[in-house]
Amino acid sequence: MNKKFNRDFLKILLVIVTPILTLVMLFSFYLFDKLIYEKKNFLLEKTYSMASMISNVATFDKEYYIKQDFNNKASNATIFQVQKTFNSIIQVDLELEYLLGVKDGKYIKFLAYSKEKPPNIEINNLNIATPMRNALEQKSGVGVEYDYKGQKTLASYTPIKGTNWGLVVEQPYSLHMKPLYQTAIMSTLAIISFIIFLYFILKRYEFKKIRLIEQSEHRFQQLVESSDDLVWEIDEQAIYTYVSPQSEKIIGFEPSEIIGKKPFDFMNKDEAKRVSKEFFELSSKREKIVNLEHTLLHKNGKDVHILTRGSPFCDEKGNLLGYRGIDRDITLMKIKLQEIEHLAFYDTLTGLANRQNVYEKISQEINYAKRNNTESALLFVDLDDFKIINDTQGHDHGDEVLKSVANRLLNSIRSFDVAGRIGGDEFVVLVRGQDKREDNFVHFDALIERILQEINKPIIVKEYKHQVRASIGVAIIPRDGNNLEEILKCADRAMYEAKKLGKNRVVFHKN
Repeated sequence: MNKKFNRDFLKILLVIVTPILTLVMLFSFYLFDKLIYEKKNFLLEKTYSMASMISNVATFDKEYYIKQDFNNKASNATIFQVQKTFNSIIQVDLELEYLLGVKDGKYIKFLAYSKEKPPNIEINNLNIATPMRNALEQKSGVGVEYDYKGQKTLASYTPIKGTNWGLVVEQPYSLHMKPLYQTAIMSTLAIISFIIFLYFILKRYEFKKIRLIEQSEHRFQQLVESSDDLVWEIDEQAIYTYVSPQSEKIIGFEPSEIIGKKPFDFMNKDEAKRVSKEFFELSSKREKIVNLEHTLLHKNGKDVHILTRGSPFCDEKGNLLGYRGIDRDITLMKIKLQEIEHLAFYDTLTGLANRQNVYEKISQEINYAKRNNTESALLFVDLDDFKIINDTQGHDHGDEVLKSVANRLLNSIRSFDVAGRIGGDEFVVLVRGQDKREDNFVHFDALIERILQEINKPIIVKEYKHQVRASIGVAIIPRDGNNLEEILKCADRAMYEAKKLGKNRVVFHKN
């Protein structure tokens, strides 16, 4: 009887398990293909975004670079900035490797890198560094290639516009194969466990079924509580019914302080209104919450940036019971992205708007003034005899003086005016006006005089007192020009007229 039972049990298992194993393996390969597809798109986005930034920085350095700190090569300044960016990005994207390369004679040379410095690669060695080789041949794309170590990698590559450089963003291919192996192993183990479990259910007492279920629930609870993300469950009214212990680490509140409340209770008023509207629109359609970014208030009052994902769950009749999901703290990633954006639009020395940024704002102001019949002023500020400071005290000393001047410009203007540094000791200030009226010039005169007085105040650097002077040329927008080039020329001419008249003064452009 026992042998017959075993034979019948094995036949049942073969009938049930074989198609399950097949489906599991097919599903695993489907998930793997989907993961690779998503990762390729992710790498392409990373690569094109970084390539655009590097191209902009390289173009800027090539056209406007005047310092001596990088052996008179603007490209060295760009590579220096790219290396800094790679070093900061790698703290967020630990699994990614960023590489910037160039052809150098018979070799491929790596100019910037986010991890260890790669060796030079011979051009004729076609079996390695395939992604970088493609980028240097003006190709863009993503795929499974061999990196400079000869190892298989998932890499995205593209040339840098305006340069002879190539950019590669890559990950070891083994990172993507590992989940497939793990899925297959875990699926197999799960099925084997299921067979054993089913066998003992049929052969043993019913109470063991309950015990195994309890153990399974306990393991699930341990997995949830060991995650770095906040796992939660809410009912159909968005009231928390479960929160994992990570809540205390992420937003400072213990689960007992959160359960019974809503997520919106931990947001400021405007954020709560926005997120609640979006949530209830999704829940009315039984749709998933996919990458919803929002800001929670930590118990100490600080903002915590959160990325939320969740899925609805319903009863047997299809009535919505609530949502389950996870919250991921992306505050550090947000900070790093802001730092990268700041490098692209602001002067690294003074923190003022850089040339590209301030020129865009001037062009916008010209168009606004034409449409709305307003007048604004553009100030071209050039420090008098600043070269003497650099020559006698050194560039580090001069940089401190430039930073002091930049702070004084910011303190002199209004919050909606714009101050920028366009190179060396040259600054521009965009003073936004209102409607055309006679007292606009009085207003401009008072503000410009305040700027000149602030600059003229002594600047002390390392116990050395400097008496800084400045020549300021002023052009009126849009009266003195219909576009950026005309306005800049007028302000520049007025500045040189101020220097001819004895320096340290303000001169308005005259048609």
